[in-house]
Amino acid sequence: MSEFTARRLSATGDEWAVATPHSTASDAAADVLRGGGNAVDAALAAAAMLTVVYPNQCSVGGDLLALVGTADGEVRFVNAAGRAPRAVDAGEIAARYESMPVLGALPVTVPGAVAGWAALADTWGTRPLSAALGPAEAAAHEGVPVAPGLALDLRREEQILARDPGMRGVFFADGDVLAAGRTLRQPALARTLASIAAQGPSALYGGDVGQSLVRLLAEQGSAMTVEDLAEHTVRLSGTHSAVYDGVDHLSSGDNSQGLYFLQGLRALDVVRSVRGTLDPLGRDAGVVASVLAQAAADRDRFCCDPEWGEAAPAEELLSEPYVRRIAERAMAGTPVELLGQRKASGDTVAVVATDRDGTWVSLIQSVFHCFGSGVLDPGTGVVLHNRGASFSLDPASPNRLAGGKRPLHTLMPVLVREGGELVGAHGVMGGRAQPQVHTHLALHLAAGATAERAVSAPRWVLGAMEAGVTEGAGTVKAERNVPTAGVRAIEGGGFDVELIDAHDDGVGHGQLVRRAGGADGPRLVTATDPRADGSAVAG
Repeated sequence: MSEFTARRLSATGDEWAVATPHSTASDAAADVLRGGGNAVDAALAAAAMLTVVYPNQCSVGGDLLALVGTADGEVRFVNAAGRAPRAVDAGEIAARYESMPVLGALPVTVPGAVAGWAALADTWGTRPLSAALGPAEAAAHEGVPVAPGLALDLRREEQILARDPGMRGVFFADGDVLAAGRTLRQPALARTLASIAAQGPSALYGGDVGQSLVRLLAEQGSAMTVEDLAEHTVRLSGTHSAVYDGVDHLSSGDNSQGLYFLQGLRALDVVRSVRGTLDPLGRDAGVVASVLAQAAADRDRFCCDPEWGEAAPAEELLSEPYVRRIAERAMAGTPVELLGQRKASGDTVAVVATDRDGTWVSLIQSVFHCFGSGVLDPGTGVVLHNRGASFSLDPASPNRLAGGKRPLHTLMPVLVREGGELVGAHGVMGGRAQPQVHTHLALHLAAGATAERAVSAPRWVLGAMEAGVTEGAGTVKAERNVPTAGVRAIEGGGFDVELIDAHDDGVGHGQLVRRAGGADGPRLVTATDPRADGSAVAG
Protein backbone atom coordinates (compact mmCIF):
# COMPACT_ATOMS: atom_id res chain seq x y z
CA MET A 1 0.00 0.00 0.00
CA SER A 2 1.45 3.36 -1.02
CA GLU A 3 1.60 6.44 1.18
CA PHE A 4 -1.12 7.96 -0.99
CA THR A 5 -3.64 5.13 -0.56
CA ALA A 6 -2.89 4.84 3.17
CA ARG A 7 -3.19 8.57 3.93
CA ARG A 8 -5.55 9.90 6.58
CA LEU A 9 -8.13 12.37 5.32
CA SER A 10 -9.06 13.62 8.81
CA ALA A 11 -7.62 13.63 12.32
CA THR A 12 -8.34 15.04 15.77
CA GLY A 13 -5.99 16.24 18.49
CA ASP A 14 -5.73 18.38 21.59
CA GLU A 15 -2.57 20.42 20.98
CA TRP A 16 -1.83 20.86 17.27
CA ALA A 17 -3.12 20.03 13.81
CA VAL A 18 -2.03 20.40 10.19
CA ALA A 19 -3.27 19.58 6.70
CA THR A 20 -1.61 19.91 3.30
CA PRO A 21 -2.32 18.50 -0.19
CA HIS A 22 0.63 16.08 -0.07
CA SER A 23 1.20 13.53 2.69
CA THR A 24 5.00 13.99 2.72
CA ALA A 25 4.54 17.70 3.38
CA SER A 26 2.00 16.98 6.13
CA ASP A 27 4.47 14.59 7.74
CA ALA A 28 7.24 17.21 7.59
CA ALA A 29 5.01 19.71 9.37
CA ALA A 30 3.88 17.14 11.96
CA ASP A 31 7.50 16.28 12.76
CA VAL A 32 8.16 19.94 13.57
CA LEU A 33 5.09 20.19 15.81
CA ARG A 34 5.96 16.98 17.63
CA GLY A 35 9.45 18.36 18.19
CA GLY A 36 8.24 21.54 19.87
CA GLY A 37 8.15 23.90 16.90
CA ASN A 38 5.19 26.21 16.40
CA ALA A 39 2.59 26.37 13.64
CA VAL A 40 4.67 28.79 11.55
CA ASP A 41 7.76 26.56 11.78
CA ALA A 42 5.59 23.62 10.71
CA ALA A 43 3.95 25.49 7.85
CA LEU A 44 7.36 26.51 6.50
CA ALA A 45 8.63 22.91 6.59
CA ALA A 46 5.53 21.83 4.65
CA ALA A 47 5.80 24.73 2.20
CA ALA A 48 9.42 23.92 1.39
CA MET A 49 8.65 20.23 0.99
CA LEU A 50 5.77 21.00 -1.37
CA THR A 51 8.16 22.73 -3.79
CA VAL A 52 9.89 19.34 -4.10
CA VAL A 53 6.94 16.94 -4.18
CA TYR A 54 4.37 19.14 -5.96
CA PRO A 55 6.39 21.21 -8.50
CA ASN A 56 3.33 21.31 -10.75
CA GLN A 57 1.64 23.53 -8.19
CA CYS A 58 4.31 25.49 -6.30
CA SER A 59 7.98 26.35 -6.49
CA VAL A 60 10.87 28.39 -5.15
CA GLY A 61 10.08 30.36 -8.32
CA GLY A 62 6.51 31.16 -7.28
CA ASP A 63 4.60 33.50 -4.96
CA LEU A 64 3.22 33.27 -1.41
CA LEU A 65 0.44 34.90 0.57
CA ALA A 66 -0.37 33.99 4.18
CA LEU A 67 -2.37 34.91 7.26
CA VAL A 68 -0.95 34.40 10.74
CA GLY A 69 -3.06 34.76 13.86
CA THR A 70 -1.65 34.73 17.38
CA ALA A 71 -3.12 34.01 20.80
CA ASP A 72 -3.43 37.72 21.58
CA GLY A 73 -5.99 38.01 18.78
CA GLU A 74 -3.80 39.80 16.24
CA VAL A 75 -4.05 38.58 12.63
CA ARG A 76 -1.56 39.74 10.01
CA PHE A 77 -1.57 39.41 6.24
CA VAL A 78 1.78 38.51 4.63
CA ASN A 79 1.86 39.62 0.98
CA ALA A 80 5.01 38.32 -0.71
CA ALA A 81 3.64 38.71 -4.25
CA GLY A 82 6.25 39.76 -6.78
CA ARG A 83 6.22 42.62 -9.26
CA ALA A 84 6.68 42.93 -13.01
CA PRO A 85 10.21 43.82 -14.16
CA ARG A 86 10.67 47.58 -13.91
CA ALA A 87 11.93 47.82 -17.49
CA VAL A 88 9.05 45.85 -19.03
CA ASP A 89 7.74 47.47 -22.23
CA ALA A 90 3.98 47.08 -21.90
CA GLY A 91 3.34 48.81 -25.20
CA GLU A 92 5.62 46.45 -27.09
CA ILE A 93 3.94 43.40 -25.53
CA ALA A 94 0.47 44.82 -26.30
CA ALA A 95 1.53 45.35 -29.93
CA ARG A 96 2.47 41.66 -30.20
CA TYR A 97 -0.29 40.00 -28.19
CA GLU A 98 -4.03 40.46 -27.65
CA SER A 99 -3.67 39.31 -24.04
CA MET A 100 -0.77 38.54 -21.73
CA PRO A 101 1.13 35.41 -22.74
CA VAL A 102 0.70 32.44 -20.42
CA LEU A 103 3.90 30.55 -21.26
CA GLY A 104 7.54 31.55 -21.54
CA ALA A 105 9.54 34.33 -19.94
CA LEU A 106 7.20 37.30 -20.46
CA PRO A 107 4.62 36.41 -17.75
CA VAL A 108 7.33 35.73 -15.14
CA THR A 109 7.20 38.26 -12.31
CA VAL A 110 9.62 38.43 -9.38
CA PRO A 111 9.19 35.18 -7.40
CA GLY A 112 8.14 36.12 -3.88
CA ALA A 113 7.83 32.79 -2.05
CA VAL A 114 11.32 32.68 -0.55
CA ALA A 115 11.03 36.22 0.78
CA GLY A 116 7.68 35.23 2.24
CA TRP A 117 9.24 32.23 3.97
CA ALA A 118 11.91 34.46 5.47
CA ALA A 119 9.38 37.05 6.68
CA LEU A 120 7.31 34.33 8.35
CA ALA A 121 10.34 32.75 10.01
CA ASP A 122 11.74 36.09 11.20
CA THR A 123 8.43 37.43 12.51
CA TRP A 124 6.78 34.40 14.10
CA GLY A 125 9.08 31.38 13.86
CA THR A 126 10.97 29.78 16.73
CA ARG A 127 13.49 28.11 14.42
CA PRO A 128 15.67 29.49 11.62
CA LEU A 129 14.44 29.14 8.04
CA SER A 130 17.33 26.74 7.36
CA ALA A 131 15.69 24.19 9.70
CA ALA A 132 12.55 24.19 7.53
CA LEU A 133 14.56 23.74 4.33
CA GLY A 134 16.67 20.76 5.47
CA PRO A 135 14.09 17.98 4.94
CA ALA A 136 13.08 19.43 1.56
CA GLU A 137 16.71 19.60 0.43
CA ALA A 138 17.20 15.95 1.40
CA ALA A 139 14.03 14.91 -0.43
CA ALA A 140 15.09 16.74 -3.60
CA HIS A 141 18.52 15.11 -3.49
CA GLU A 142 17.42 11.56 -2.61
CA GLY A 143 14.26 11.58 -4.71
CA VAL A 144 10.56 11.18 -3.96
CA PRO A 145 7.83 9.02 -5.51
CA VAL A 146 5.78 10.82 -8.12
CA ALA A 147 2.34 11.38 -6.58
CA PRO A 148 -0.79 10.53 -8.56
CA GLY A 149 -1.74 14.22 -8.87
CA LEU A 150 1.69 15.16 -10.18
CA ALA A 151 1.63 12.23 -12.61
CA LEU A 152 -1.76 13.34 -13.92
CA ASP A 153 -0.52 16.87 -14.54
CA LEU A 154 2.68 15.60 -16.17
CA ARG A 155 0.55 13.65 -18.64
CA ARG A 156 -1.85 16.57 -19.20
CA GLU A 157 0.98 19.05 -19.83
CA GLU A 158 3.40 16.69 -21.58
CA GLN A 159 3.52 18.59 -24.88
CA ILE A 160 4.19 21.93 -23.19
CA LEU A 161 6.84 20.49 -20.86
CA ALA A 162 8.61 18.75 -23.74
CA ARG A 163 9.40 22.13 -25.33
CA ASP A 164 11.56 23.25 -22.42
CA PRO A 165 15.03 21.70 -21.91
CA GLY A 166 14.89 22.23 -18.16
CA MET A 167 11.52 20.51 -17.83
CA ARG A 168 12.64 17.61 -20.02
CA GLY A 169 15.73 17.10 -17.90
CA VAL A 170 13.75 16.75 -14.66
CA PHE A 171 10.36 15.28 -15.50
CA PHE A 172 11.11 12.94 -18.43
CA ALA A 173 12.86 9.56 -18.58
CA ASP A 174 13.42 7.53 -21.75
CA GLY A 175 11.43 10.05 -23.75
CA ASP A 176 8.31 9.96 -21.60
CA VAL A 177 7.03 11.83 -18.53
CA LEU A 178 7.51 10.16 -15.19
CA ALA A 179 4.60 7.98 -14.13
CA ALA A 180 3.06 7.70 -10.67
CA GLY A 181 5.39 5.91 -8.28
CA ARG A 182 8.54 6.62 -10.29
CA THR A 183 11.35 8.39 -8.43
CA LEU A 184 11.66 12.13 -9.03
CA ARG A 185 15.18 13.40 -8.27
CA GLN A 186 16.01 17.10 -8.39
CA PRO A 187 19.70 17.60 -7.53
CA ALA A 188 19.83 21.17 -8.86
CA LEU A 189 16.84 22.13 -6.72
CA ALA A 190 18.53 20.48 -3.73
CA ARG A 191 21.57 22.72 -4.27
CA THR A 192 19.30 25.76 -4.51
CA LEU A 193 17.56 24.92 -1.25
CA ALA A 194 20.97 24.41 0.38
CA SER A 195 22.10 27.83 -0.89
CA ILE A 196 18.99 29.52 0.52
CA ALA A 197 19.50 27.71 3.84
CA ALA A 198 23.12 28.89 4.02
CA GLN A 199 22.77 32.42 2.63
CA GLY A 200 19.16 33.28 3.42
CA PRO A 201 16.81 34.81 0.86
CA SER A 202 19.66 36.87 -0.62
CA ALA A 203 20.67 33.73 -2.52
CA LEU A 204 17.68 34.38 -4.76
CA TYR A 205 17.29 38.14 -4.39
CA GLY A 206 20.62 39.17 -5.91
CA GLY A 207 22.78 36.09 -5.29
CA ASP A 208 23.85 33.15 -7.44
CA VAL A 209 20.38 31.59 -7.65
CA GLY A 210 18.80 34.84 -8.81
CA GLN A 211 21.58 35.55 -11.28
CA SER A 212 21.02 32.17 -12.92
CA LEU A 213 17.29 32.84 -13.24
CA VAL A 214 17.89 36.29 -14.74
CA ARG A 215 20.32 34.92 -17.33
CA LEU A 216 17.79 32.34 -18.50
CA LEU A 217 14.94 34.84 -18.58
CA ALA A 218 17.03 37.35 -20.55
CA GLU A 219 17.78 34.68 -23.16
CA GLN A 220 14.03 34.29 -23.62
CA GLY A 221 13.18 37.98 -23.91
CA SER A 222 12.36 39.02 -20.34
CA ALA A 223 13.29 42.44 -18.97
CA MET A 224 13.94 40.97 -15.50
CA THR A 225 17.15 42.11 -13.83
CA VAL A 226 19.04 41.17 -10.70
CA GLU A 227 18.04 44.58 -9.36
CA ASP A 228 14.36 43.65 -9.74
CA LEU A 229 14.99 40.64 -7.54
CA ALA A 230 17.09 42.56 -5.00
CA GLU A 231 14.42 45.24 -4.60
CA HIS A 232 11.65 42.77 -3.75
CA THR A 233 9.86 43.45 -0.46
CA VAL A 234 7.20 41.72 1.61
CA ARG A 235 4.26 43.71 2.93
CA LEU A 236 2.70 42.92 6.33
CA SER A 237 -0.73 44.44 6.95
CA GLY A 238 -4.13 43.88 8.50
CA THR A 239 -7.03 41.90 7.06
CA HIS A 240 -10.60 42.41 5.89
CA SER A 241 -13.51 40.38 7.23
CA ALA A 242 -17.03 39.15 6.60
CA VAL A 243 -19.51 37.67 9.06
CA TYR A 244 -21.61 34.77 7.85
CA ASP A 245 -24.17 33.33 10.28
CA GLY A 246 -22.31 34.80 13.24
CA VAL A 247 -18.87 33.52 12.22
CA ASP A 248 -16.15 35.98 11.18
CA HIS A 249 -14.05 35.07 8.13
CA LEU A 250 -10.77 36.98 7.64
CA SER A 251 -8.92 37.23 4.33
CA SER A 252 -6.45 39.26 2.31
CA GLY A 253 -6.76 42.63 0.63
CA ASP A 254 -4.17 44.46 -1.50
CA ASN A 255 -3.97 42.82 -4.95
CA SER A 256 -5.48 39.54 -3.70
CA GLN A 257 -8.95 38.33 -4.66
CA GLY A 258 -9.62 37.53 -1.00
CA LEU A 259 -11.66 40.73 -0.77
CA TYR A 260 -14.14 39.32 -3.31
CA PHE A 261 -14.64 36.11 -1.32
CA LEU A 262 -15.60 38.31 1.61
CA GLN A 263 -17.89 40.42 -0.58
CA GLY A 264 -19.71 37.31 -1.77
CA LEU A 265 -19.96 35.93 1.76
CA ARG A 266 -21.48 39.17 3.07
CA ALA A 267 -24.03 39.09 0.24
CA LEU A 268 -24.85 35.47 1.01
CA ASP A 269 -25.46 36.38 4.66
CA VAL A 270 -28.14 38.75 3.38
CA VAL A 271 -29.60 35.88 1.33
CA ARG A 272 -29.45 33.63 4.41
CA SER A 273 -31.44 36.17 6.42
CA VAL A 274 -34.25 35.79 3.86
CA ARG A 275 -34.06 32.12 2.86
CA GLY A 276 -32.62 30.49 5.99
CA THR A 277 -29.66 28.07 6.03
CA LEU A 278 -28.19 27.93 2.52
CA ASP A 279 -27.60 24.67 0.66
CA PRO A 280 -25.14 25.15 -2.24
CA LEU A 281 -25.92 21.60 -3.44
CA GLY A 282 -29.69 21.97 -3.37
CA ARG A 283 -32.39 24.62 -3.74
CA ASP A 284 -30.01 27.55 -3.14
CA ALA A 285 -27.33 26.59 -5.68
CA GLY A 286 -28.53 29.00 -8.36
CA VAL A 287 -28.65 31.99 -6.02
CA VAL A 288 -25.21 31.12 -4.62
CA ALA A 289 -23.85 30.86 -8.17
CA SER A 290 -25.27 34.27 -9.04
CA VAL A 291 -23.65 35.90 -6.00
CA LEU A 292 -20.31 34.28 -6.81
CA ALA A 293 -20.57 35.35 -10.45
CA GLN A 294 -21.20 38.95 -9.43
CA ALA A 295 -18.23 38.91 -7.05
CA ALA A 296 -16.05 37.43 -9.80
CA ALA A 297 -17.15 40.20 -12.17
CA ASP A 298 -16.22 42.83 -9.58
CA ARG A 299 -12.83 41.20 -9.11
CA ASP A 300 -12.14 41.34 -12.82
CA ARG A 301 -13.16 45.01 -12.95
CA PHE A 302 -11.49 46.32 -9.81
CA CYS A 303 -8.78 44.04 -8.36
CA CYS A 304 -5.29 45.45 -8.85
CA ASP A 305 -2.16 46.67 -7.07
CA PRO A 306 -3.48 49.36 -4.66
CA GLU A 307 -0.12 51.14 -4.61
CA TRP A 308 -0.97 52.49 -8.06
CA GLY A 309 -3.92 54.43 -6.66
CA GLU A 310 -6.63 52.96 -8.90
CA ALA A 311 -8.16 50.29 -6.66
CA ALA A 312 -11.80 50.58 -5.67
CA PRO A 313 -12.10 51.22 -1.92
CA ALA A 314 -12.53 48.00 0.03
CA GLU A 315 -14.98 49.74 2.34
CA GLU A 316 -17.29 50.44 -0.60
CA LEU A 317 -17.10 46.94 -2.07
CA LEU A 318 -17.87 45.41 1.35
CA SER A 319 -20.46 47.98 2.40
CA GLU A 320 -23.93 46.87 3.47
CA PRO A 321 -25.77 48.68 0.65
CA TYR A 322 -23.39 47.28 -1.98
CA VAL A 323 -23.59 43.64 -0.86
CA ARG A 324 -27.36 43.93 -0.37
CA ARG A 325 -27.71 44.91 -4.04
CA ILE A 326 -25.70 41.82 -5.01
CA ALA A 327 -27.96 39.65 -2.85
CA GLU A 328 -31.15 41.19 -4.22
CA ARG A 329 -30.06 40.76 -7.85
CA ALA A 330 -29.23 37.11 -7.13
CA MET A 331 -32.57 36.43 -5.46
CA ALA A 332 -34.40 38.20 -8.30
CA GLY A 333 -32.61 36.11 -10.93
CA THR A 334 -31.06 39.15 -12.62
CA PRO A 335 -28.61 38.02 -15.36
CA VAL A 336 -24.94 38.60 -14.58
CA GLU A 337 -22.72 40.34 -17.11
CA LEU A 338 -19.23 38.87 -16.91
CA LEU A 339 -16.01 40.00 -18.53
CA GLY A 340 -14.56 37.60 -21.08
CA GLN A 341 -11.63 35.64 -19.77
CA ARG A 342 -9.46 32.64 -20.48
CA LYS A 343 -10.18 29.33 -18.82
CA ALA A 344 -10.12 29.51 -15.04
CA SER A 345 -6.83 27.91 -14.13
CA GLY A 346 -4.54 27.74 -11.17
CA ASP A 347 -2.17 25.36 -9.48
CA THR A 348 -1.73 26.20 -5.86
CA VAL A 349 -1.02 24.55 -2.53
CA ALA A 350 -2.49 25.41 0.85
CA VAL A 351 -0.94 24.66 4.23
CA VAL A 352 -3.12 25.13 7.32
CA ALA A 353 -1.87 24.61 10.86
CA THR A 354 -2.39 25.50 14.51
CA ASP A 355 -0.40 24.78 17.65
CA ARG A 356 -0.57 24.50 21.43
CA ASP A 357 0.19 28.22 21.83
CA GLY A 358 -2.82 29.38 19.83
CA THR A 359 -1.03 30.37 16.62
CA TRP A 360 -3.04 29.78 13.43
CA VAL A 361 -1.61 29.78 9.90
CA SER A 362 -3.12 29.74 6.43
CA LEU A 363 -0.25 29.73 3.92
CA ILE A 364 -0.88 29.67 0.18
CA GLN A 365 1.86 29.38 -2.46
CA SER A 366 1.67 28.77 -6.16
CA VAL A 367 3.16 28.82 -9.65
CA PHE A 368 -0.26 30.04 -10.94
CA HIS A 369 -0.94 27.80 -13.94
CA CYS A 370 0.10 24.16 -13.94
CA PHE A 371 3.94 24.16 -14.03
CA GLY A 372 3.76 27.96 -14.22
CA SER A 373 5.43 29.48 -17.25
CA GLY A 374 6.57 26.10 -18.53
CA VAL A 375 10.16 27.21 -17.91
CA LEU A 376 12.58 25.42 -15.55
CA ASP A 377 16.06 26.82 -15.03
CA PRO A 378 18.49 23.88 -15.37
CA GLY A 379 21.11 25.67 -13.30
CA THR A 380 18.90 25.96 -10.22
CA GLY A 381 16.14 23.40 -10.77
CA VAL A 382 13.58 26.17 -10.22
CA VAL A 383 10.22 26.15 -12.02
CA LEU A 384 9.27 29.75 -12.78
CA HIS A 385 5.71 30.89 -12.23
CA ASN A 386 3.62 32.85 -14.73
CA ARG A 387 1.81 35.18 -12.34
CA GLY A 388 2.16 38.05 -14.82
CA ALA A 389 -0.40 36.30 -17.02
CA SER A 390 -2.98 37.91 -14.70
CA PHE A 391 -2.12 41.38 -15.99
CA SER A 392 -4.38 43.08 -18.51
CA LEU A 393 -3.09 44.66 -21.71
CA ASP A 394 -6.08 47.00 -21.80
CA PRO A 395 -4.68 50.50 -21.08
CA ALA A 396 -7.94 51.42 -19.33
CA SER A 397 -7.77 48.53 -16.86
CA PRO A 398 -6.59 49.24 -13.30
CA ASN A 399 -4.81 45.87 -13.58
CA ARG A 400 -2.90 46.86 -16.73
CA LEU A 401 0.71 45.73 -17.08
CA ALA A 402 3.36 48.18 -15.87
CA GLY A 403 6.92 47.93 -14.60
CA GLY A 404 7.22 47.45 -10.85
CA LYS A 405 3.52 46.61 -10.47
CA ARG A 406 1.93 43.59 -8.80
CA PRO A 407 -0.79 41.78 -10.78
CA LEU A 408 -4.25 40.75 -9.66
CA HIS A 409 -3.54 37.74 -7.45
CA THR A 410 -5.66 34.61 -7.05
CA LEU A 411 -4.00 33.47 -3.80
CA MET A 412 -6.15 34.15 -0.73
CA PRO A 413 -5.52 32.73 2.76
CA VAL A 414 -8.43 32.54 5.23
CA LEU A 415 -8.68 32.41 9.03
CA VAL A 416 -11.93 32.08 10.98
CA ARG A 417 -12.90 33.73 14.26
CA GLU A 418 -15.87 33.03 16.51
CA GLY A 419 -16.72 34.81 19.73
CA GLY A 420 -13.55 36.85 19.38
CA GLU A 421 -11.28 33.78 19.27
CA LEU A 422 -9.60 32.13 16.29
CA VAL A 423 -11.21 28.76 15.57
CA GLY A 424 -10.15 27.89 12.02
CA ALA A 425 -7.58 28.01 9.23
CA HIS A 426 -8.78 27.37 5.67
CA GLY A 427 -6.83 27.10 2.42
CA VAL A 428 -7.71 26.00 -1.10
CA MET A 429 -6.38 25.43 -4.59
CA GLY A 430 -8.54 26.61 -7.46
CA GLY A 431 -7.05 29.58 -9.30
CA ARG A 432 -9.71 32.15 -10.09
CA ALA A 433 -12.29 29.88 -8.42
CA GLN A 434 -10.66 30.02 -4.98
CA PRO A 435 -13.35 32.37 -3.57
CA GLN A 436 -15.97 29.89 -4.74
CA VAL A 437 -14.26 26.89 -3.13
CA HIS A 438 -13.89 28.85 0.12
CA THR A 439 -17.59 29.71 -0.07
CA HIS A 440 -18.55 26.04 -0.41
CA LEU A 441 -16.48 25.25 2.70
CA ALA A 442 -18.01 28.12 4.68
CA LEU A 443 -21.60 27.23 3.77
CA HIS A 444 -21.15 23.53 4.53
CA LEU A 445 -19.57 24.25 7.92
CA ALA A 446 -22.28 26.78 8.79
CA ALA A 447 -24.89 24.13 7.99
CA GLY A 448 -23.28 21.75 10.49
CA ALA A 449 -21.01 19.66 8.27
CA THR A 450 -17.86 18.12 9.75
CA ALA A 451 -14.52 19.34 8.45
CA GLU A 452 -14.06 16.11 6.48
CA ARG A 453 -17.51 16.40 4.92
CA ALA A 454 -16.94 20.07 4.06
CA VAL A 455 -13.80 19.36 1.99
CA SER A 456 -15.06 16.12 0.40
CA ALA A 457 -18.65 17.09 -0.47
CA PRO A 458 -19.62 17.31 -4.15
CA ARG A 459 -18.69 20.68 -5.60
CA TRP A 460 -19.29 22.99 -8.51
CA VAL A 461 -17.49 26.14 -9.68
CA LEU A 462 -18.16 28.86 -12.20
CA GLY A 463 -16.11 27.83 -15.23
CA ALA A 464 -14.64 29.39 -18.35
CA MET A 465 -15.95 32.44 -20.21
CA GLU A 466 -15.64 32.89 -23.95
CA ALA A 467 -13.57 35.79 -25.31
CA GLY A 468 -15.23 39.18 -25.23
CA VAL A 469 -18.03 40.36 -22.98
CA THR A 470 -20.55 37.59 -22.28
CA GLU A 471 -24.22 38.25 -21.53
CA GLY A 472 -25.76 35.95 -18.97
CA ALA A 473 -24.16 33.91 -16.28
CA GLY A 474 -21.74 31.60 -18.08
CA THR A 475 -20.92 27.97 -17.44
CA VAL A 476 -20.72 26.04 -14.19
CA LYS A 477 -18.61 22.90 -13.90
CA ALA A 478 -20.36 20.48 -11.57
CA GLU A 479 -19.15 17.12 -10.34
CA ARG A 480 -21.46 14.29 -11.37
CA ASN A 481 -22.43 13.57 -7.78
CA VAL A 482 -23.86 17.05 -7.24
CA PRO A 483 -27.54 16.28 -6.47
CA THR A 484 -30.06 16.76 -9.25
CA ALA A 485 -31.81 19.46 -7.23
CA GLY A 486 -28.60 21.47 -7.16
CA VAL A 487 -27.98 21.11 -10.90
CA ARG A 488 -31.54 22.20 -11.65
CA ALA A 489 -31.24 25.18 -9.33
CA ILE A 490 -28.03 26.27 -11.09
CA GLU A 491 -29.68 25.95 -14.49
CA GLY A 492 -32.70 27.81 -13.16
CA GLY A 493 -30.40 30.65 -12.23
CA GLY A 494 -29.47 31.10 -15.89
CA PHE A 495 -26.26 29.07 -15.94
CA ASP A 496 -25.20 26.29 -18.28
CA VAL A 497 -23.93 23.20 -16.46
CA GLU A 498 -21.05 21.01 -17.60
CA LEU A 499 -20.77 17.74 -15.67
CA ILE A 500 -17.31 16.43 -14.76
CA ASP A 501 -16.14 13.39 -12.79
CA ALA A 502 -16.68 13.19 -9.04
CA HIS A 503 -13.68 14.30 -6.94
CA ASP A 504 -12.14 16.05 -9.94
CA ASP A 505 -9.43 18.57 -9.05
CA GLY A 506 -11.00 20.85 -11.66
CA VAL A 507 -13.21 22.11 -8.83
CA GLY A 508 -10.20 22.80 -6.61
CA HIS A 509 -9.14 21.15 -3.37
CA GLY A 510 -9.19 22.41 0.19
CA GLN A 511 -7.53 22.01 3.59
CA LEU A 512 -9.13 22.75 6.95
CA VAL A 513 -8.14 22.99 10.60
CA ARG A 514 -10.94 23.79 13.05
CA ARG A 515 -11.50 23.96 16.78
CA ALA A 516 -14.73 22.06 17.39
CA GLY A 517 -16.78 21.44 20.52
CA GLY A 518 -17.31 17.95 21.87
CA ALA A 519 -18.62 16.04 24.87
CA ASP A 520 -15.19 16.30 26.51
CA GLY A 521 -14.56 19.91 25.52
CA PRO A 522 -13.11 21.58 22.41
CA ARG A 523 -10.77 19.58 20.20
CA LEU A 524 -8.81 20.32 17.06
CA VAL A 525 -10.17 18.73 13.90
CA THR A 526 -8.29 18.73 10.61
CA ALA A 527 -9.24 17.46 7.15
CA THR A 528 -7.70 17.25 3.69
CA ASP A 529 -9.49 17.08 0.36
CA PRO A 530 -9.60 13.65 -1.34
CA ARG A 531 -9.08 15.44 -4.67
CA ALA A 532 -5.38 15.91 -3.84
CA ASP A 533 -2.66 13.64 -2.39
CA GLY A 534 -2.61 15.06 1.12
CA SER A 535 -3.11 13.92 4.67
CA ALA A 536 -4.37 15.42 7.90
CA VAL A 537 -2.33 14.99 11.08
CA ALA A 538 -3.06 16.06 14.67
CA GLY A 539 -1.61 15.49 18.12
